[in-house]
Amino acid sequence: MDAALTTEEWQIETIDNGPPPGNDSLGISEFRKFRKNLSNAFKLALFCSVRADPIQVAWWQIAVFGLISLLIPLVHDLQSIGMNGEIAWDVLPAALVHLPIILFASIAVAYALGRGEETLLLLQTFLMIAAVIDTAVYVIYLMAYMPYVERLLKIVSYAGYLPPAVWFAIACAKAAADLLLVSIPRRVLTYGLCAVLLVVPFTHVRRDLSLWQQVTNDAPADSSDAYRQLDEEIFYEQSKVLERELAAVKPGRRGVIDLYFIGIGGYADQDVFMKEINAVSRLFQERFGTDGKTIRLLNNRKTLASSPVASVTSLRAALLRVAEVMDKDEDILFLFLTSHGSKTHHFSFDLKPLRFQELDPTKLRELLDESGIRNRVIIVSACYSGGFVDSLKDENTLVISASAVDKNSFGCSNEAEWTYFGKAYFDEALRKTHSFVDAFEFAKPVIADREKKEGYTASEPQIALGETIKPKLLKLTRQLDSQ
Repeated sequence: MDAALTTEEWQIETIDNGPPPGNDSLGISEFRKFRKNLSNAFKLALFCSVRADPIQVAWWQIAVFGLISLLIPLVHDLQSIGMNGEIAWDVLPAALVHLPIILFASIAVAYALGRGEETLLLLQTFLMIAAVIDTAVYVIYLMAYMPYVERLLKIVSYAGYLPPAVWFAIACAKAAADLLLVSIPRRVLTYGLCAVLLVVPFTHVRRDLSLWQQVTNDAPADSSDAYRQLDEEIFYEQSKVLERELAAVKPGRRGVIDLYFIGIGGYADQDVFMKEINAVSRLFQERFGTDGKTIRLLNNRKTLASSPVASVTSLRAALLRVAEVMDKDEDILFLFLTSHGSKTHHFSFDLKPLRFQELDPTKLRELLDESGIRNRVIIVSACYSGGFVDSLKDENTLVISASAVDKNSFGCSNEAEWTYFGKAYFDEALRKTHSFVDAFEFAKPVIADREKKEGYTASEPQIALGETIKPKLLKLTRQLDSQ
């Protein structure tokens, strides 16, 4: 009984009982199953039929497919920002919001079809399809950008837009019906459930995939006046502060081009935006004649008692006040916005614990058109601010952004006096020229050189100059030069 096995007997027993202990073929087998499921994922996303048995269901694969959609954005941000960054843990819930939606849909579809025991199969299948579509959309977004096609890329954005959501729902419905071999009536039910449970939520939720962000080096809050909370007295005083700021704006002069300055510092927890707005407003009063024609809207705890907060509401009020006193035919609005920005092109209004309406390119264009102000110079300094250019440009407008539609801008911290863009454009270029266009041409290589020296990916500031406003800006430049 204890005698050693012959070679032939050992080979038979090995075949019957699997590999001997210590063999790593189990890991290889799991990898092969995952590789096979990757292939299946592409087939399912392209509406090809796959049998249920080739799909190897495992909890670890469910986790991997659920997280794949975060990989490309994370790699892109690491490449763009470099190692001088940190995980944005507060963004994680928004980045993973697709998981509970898909989980609920897979449970509902499985039980509606009378196949509750196949819930895990559907969950993994839906996540496999989502991983392919997420990856495809993000790759298209990164590789296909060219000027004038931003709106097209927004249409294929998976973060709440229709075509990818419809693609996802149809692919999931077809896969579920094929895998579970359901009848035609139940197949119709599957498509209806996927439309309701997947298309509807994915066209209304916002997924923020900016998991790797610049180190902000925020100073900790303390109990001093500089970091006092938004108490009741200050809260009710804010309306009066805004009224005083708007009332101080004076009418323009006939026969002279007057420049009206509105500065928006959107993010409260970093002083650089407040410092930048204050410095630019002083510069414009000194060099561009905006004394009595300046409105500052700031989100910062240090200025709550003296400056109106920056919000969609206060911006609308500021634009309407300027429109009221300016000569719309000859005067020019200079609107400068500085804050953080997102990949979905939302300009950040942040002053905790307040919650503000979101400002995106469409909303900003709506506010400007509502005011009736025609001659506009608009500068947006934020990450991904190039997303504002196409929406804001027209024949009567000069639009400048601190970065391209898919690029970060740099220099945000408590210690900094200027962002990289603000330093080059305002503090250096506009101290030498009164031309906003010439200042851009001067500042752009300066910014690129600084970013290159510090190891950052170039932000690539953008500009769009309307033909109608061009002679007005030239006349303003000559007027200021003569003074």
